[in-house]
Amino acid sequence: MTHGEEPLRFEVLGLLRVVRAGQEVDLGAAKQRAVLAVLLLARNTPVSRGQIIEAVWGDNVPSSAVNLVQTYVAGLRRALEPTRARRAPAELLTSVGDGYLMRIEQGALDLDVFERQVLLANRMRAAGDLAGAAVELDDALALFRAEPLGGVSGLHADVERGRLVERRLAVLEERAELGLAIGQGPELVSQLGSMVVEHPLRERGHGLLMRALVQAGRQAEALAAYREARAVLIEELGVEPGPELRRVHQAVLAGDSPEPERAPVRVPQQQSAPEPAPVTVPAQLPRAPVALIGRDAELAGMDALLRGHDGPVLLVTGPAGVGKTALALHWSHRVREEFPDGQLYVDVHGYDPNREPLEIGEVLNRFLRALGVPAGETPVSVDERSALLRTRLADRRMLVMLDNVRSSADLLPLLPGAPSCVIVTSRRRLVGLVAQVEAKLIELDMLDPDAAVDVLGRIAGRSDIEAGALRSLAELCDGLPLALRIAAARLAVSPRLRVAELVEELQDEHGRLAALGLEDGEGTVRAALDASRRALPAEPSRLLAIVGLHPGADLTPHVVAAMGDVPLIEAQRALDALTAANLLSVSEPGRHFAHDLVRVYTKTLAGELSEPERRAATGRMLDYYLHCADLADGLLPINRGSVLVAPEHRPAHVPLISGPADATAWFDAERANLIAAAELASGSGWHVHAWQLPYTLSRYLWLRTERETSLRLTEAALQAAIALNDDDARFVMQFNLGVALLQFERFEEALQAQQGALETARRKEDVHQQARALTTVAGTLQDLGRHAEAEEHYREAMEISRIAGSKWAEANAHHHLGLLYLSTQRFDDAMPWLRVALRMYHEVGEQCGEAACHTDISTALLETGDTDGALSAARTALAVACDAVSPYHQALAHDRLAAVFERLNAAGAAAHWQRALALFTELGAPEADGVRARLARARAVTVSGAAG
Repeated sequence: MTHGEEPLRFEVLGLLRVVRAGQEVDLGAAKQRAVLAVLLLARNTPVSRGQIIEAVWGDNVPSSAVNLVQTYVAGLRRALEPTRARRAPAELLTSVGDGYLMRIEQGALDLDVFERQVLLANRMRAAGDLAGAAVELDDALALFRAEPLGGVSGLHADVERGRLVERRLAVLEERAELGLAIGQGPELVSQLGSMVVEHPLRERGHGLLMRALVQAGRQAEALAAYREARAVLIEELGVEPGPELRRVHQAVLAGDSPEPERAPVRVPQQQSAPEPAPVTVPAQLPRAPVALIGRDAELAGMDALLRGHDGPVLLVTGPAGVGKTALALHWSHRVREEFPDGQLYVDVHGYDPNREPLEIGEVLNRFLRALGVPAGETPVSVDERSALLRTRLADRRMLVMLDNVRSSADLLPLLPGAPSCVIVTSRRRLVGLVAQVEAKLIELDMLDPDAAVDVLGRIAGRSDIEAGALRSLAELCDGLPLALRIAAARLAVSPRLRVAELVEELQDEHGRLAALGLEDGEGTVRAALDASRRALPAEPSRLLAIVGLHPGADLTPHVVAAMGDVPLIEAQRALDALTAANLLSVSEPGRHFAHDLVRVYTKTLAGELSEPERRAATGRMLDYYLHCADLADGLLPINRGSVLVAPEHRPAHVPLISGPADATAWFDAERANLIAAAELASGSGWHVHAWQLPYTLSRYLWLRTERETSLRLTEAALQAAIALNDDDARFVMQFNLGVALLQFERFEEALQAQQGALETARRKEDVHQQARALTTVAGTLQDLGRHAEAEEHYREAMEISRIAGSKWAEANAHHHLGLLYLSTQRFDDAMPWLRVALRMYHEVGEQCGEAACHTDISTALLETGDTDGALSAARTALAVACDAVSPYHQALAHDRLAAVFERLNAAGAAAHWQRALALFTELGAPEADGVRARLARARAVTVSGAAG
């Protein structure tokens, strides 16, 4: 915004508008408005001139497009900054490289306001304030005034409009979820009924409507709604309802509530009037921190717990240095007026490396003296002191804070009854305290990036010029308040130390913990973590060092059992202990992870192990992943080679993987760990693992269209195979490298790799490998337009496959020869080859090949005018792909079904393209762009037809 001008408000959630001081800004011609839409949606991010041209004109780019973009940008600058001097640089819409950047202040774009309110609603929901969250979502949804990007035409606008509409629908569903949670079902029936009519393929909407009908006492209508939903899904998509919709249906049939289990919504109760203050009113709270940043949600949750319970026990827990004491003290001072009978405080020193924790008798002595009990009248036994404390606190409204508690075993004698409130801080989740007195857990995590930067800025006193470096510093401190304050203190006492220099120092993981220390050695991050580790039993403490060798993002009990060479139950107990001590966190059931600084700490501990210990644990970890990946790979619905995978240390405990769905789910969960393990093996000389792990991953990555990852791993794996001088390994990796290169259309390089694999197979006289290699060579020759050579190679592949008895390779060669004929529009010639391939795929149980073959047969039938046959083949392709649990092949089938429906001028094309787009987008597959364009064109035709 130019200095002195009124602030601008930008609107995309309806008619595209810019408003200044209540007056709408004239945005000029339609194409100029389209340019603005592109820039607004990419706000605060550079957009190249080419991207703008493609978005505004699509395939119909005029020769003067570059000049037109410059003209439109100049027009927008005049409209948005009318008082800017002619030669003065623009402030809002600036030139960056060969493009432009639109600077939008926080809160100036209605889409950003919408997303912020949705985020706030999520936080309120997490804190238990469901009614408040519902109000926030109502306000957010009210920002949608009409169809988004109104008045903007073009394919890009249509695609973005579809995304915004989808986002609104998702939030509408979240609002309905909240409404159901607070009993608003009867009020939601009409709205949800309309939503289901407008969007009949959204299963979640049907489930929400059924639940609302049940809350309204209309169970019969809920069952009818299920029948209608099922009929629509089968008719339009050829699929049965998903598990959630089936769950709701089963609950209604059984007469049970279909609502998922959730924590009860507590209604604040009226507090009783406080008793008159006693003669002795202790006020022992230490000074509160000057500022508490980024803990608004936790403070609100603690306020709600205080209002909703009489005499609550609050347990603030979290990792070392996360700010538990700061939060507890800040809140205690904030509510101290609600405790007129006084505040008691003691630091139990549960994690102090320089002193033993206070004994319970000593804490009772301190509290009794603070309450005016003379030293000579203090009982001898702990039980008697505890009884006297309860007597003194009976019917008095006091706040008791117990700081740095290690164990819940000795806490009970210190706890008064209602109406006093107790707040405990601990690095451990004190399960005993939760079980015995129903303590309410307040779990602290790292600060979010904005709050972390705010902490650094306030303490260090640095200028906005270093804002980018401060954000990098916050990331290196992992949002841990202790680390942030130490880093900020270093900057505050060293004015000549630039933030960028400290960032560079901390980027070295080996020295990061040392760098985050104070001059006197007290309060360092390493010291805090060491204190937490000392409080652990022996086995969790040992395993904490061993898991520092793990290269991946998270851990399971199975891999920890393998690395530590312990039974599964011991690994689980150790992980539970580390999680209870807040050294690890749970990302989802059965999966644990360490925040960045703790991860650096575990790596430091691992480095302190002996070399034999490190190598043995690393080998067991790599063997575990290789063994499990081989098991899962063998269950995927796609053919694989005959590589023998035989790790030296076969793990004693492996997860249950019993079918294609289990195998895919396991790969999905362990994907990042498997990739990290392969990269570790490649960089550390574990050559067998370095090629066999990528081998066991290759089919999964192909199904998930993770092409860049596949290429990177395969290139490294080939180097490992060469280092081993192993021809079997060399063939597999050359073959896989050719496949990976083909996905990037690097045809000449792919051909070179494939011919290398073929030469290796011929040198070994391995007919099975020759058959596979010949088919891939033929496919690449086809891609290069060398059709005669391709056909020759396909036929040779068939002959060698028959000699070798390799039916899968023979089926593959038939399939690809059929595709060769399809690509040259010889549709009738293609059909016999495709049908033979289909039969062979079915015989060998190759479901992915079978699904793809049905899709290709549908293409051939559609092009020859047999629309009924094409529709049947495409539906069969979808059914087989669903059985194979292959989202990629499901997307191909949906895309083909849409094309058939479009040819028939029948309803359903857009729905199938929507489903294909969702699947391809989720996979990150490049096919998504083509589907998105086809869907946008179909919508444009529908709109123009309706207008006519």
